[in-house]
Amino acid sequence: MAETGRKGAWLSIGVYCLLTAAKLTVGWLAGSQAIAADGVNNATDVLGSVAVLLGLIIAQRPADEEHRYGHARAEGVASLVVATIMGLASLEVARSAFLSLLSTDRAAPEGWSLWVAVGSAAVLLAIYAYNLRLARRCGSSALESAAYDHLSDALISLGTAAGVAGSGLGWYWADPVAGLAVAALVARTAWSVGREAAHMLMDGGPDQERIAALEGVVSGVEGVCGVQDLRARLLGNRVAVDVTVLVPQHMSVVEAHAVADRVEHALTRLAGVHTVQVHVEPDVKAG
Repeated sequence: MAETGRKGAWLSIGVYCLLTAAKLTVGWLAGSQAIAADGVNNATDVLGSVAVLLGLIIAQRPADEEHRYGHARAEGVASLVVATIMGLASLEVARSAFLSLLSTDRAAPEGWSLWVAVGSAAVLLAIYAYNLRLARRCGSSALESAAYDHLSDALISLGTAAGVAGSGLGWYWADPVAGLAVAALVARTAWSVGREAAHMLMDGGPDQERIAALEGVVSGVEGVCGVQDLRARLLGNRVAVDVTVLVPQHMSVVEAHAVADRVEHALTRLAGVHTVQVHVEPDVKAG
């Protein structure tokens, strides 16, 4: 699975390198602010894809004395790096597009540059579908974040194409306005990716619906009288669960240990559960 995720990251790096070179060159030759801005955006995506690749590699390291839960949160760090790079890129793209919009010396980009933007959108949509499928297959949050970044970039390229087409019709403001739209879309994606990564890195857990589902599984285990407390933390797309269960107070230590083993087995069989810690307390109300 790890090797599968790395293939997606390497593919992203290769495609973004080609798109960056093509768009920066075409933006300069054709005089398109929107395409040049899209090229800058793709240049940051190269760095983001490298961060995702490193995150995938580090996340596969086994648990050790300093990282008892493993290294899965390296993917969260990678996603946060991607979000930061995207956010900074959106500011630079917005600045350049705004200055171009204020300029009185504007001309329509070369018409042939439109096909570069359309072709870029088609390529990115294909990469988005491929990497999203890989991310869900290997359970990688970083690769999934990168996939949604590809979708955002595809929409950006379509917006860029619209700006170039509008300028060709005599609406000379359309190209820099498309550049501003590019910046806004990049910033929105950066916020979404960064918020999810920060939630995981700050010991955030899954939603209440999933917590309730986990509690339901524990409650159904033979020997469990009740769930006193259940906490879960996100580790990439998986969770680590700490649960305290109540057992009849007359149970022996051996019997209570067997209940804890059954709880652990029931939870670890669920998809997406990484590790389970079970604590047992006597249910004094049960008599």
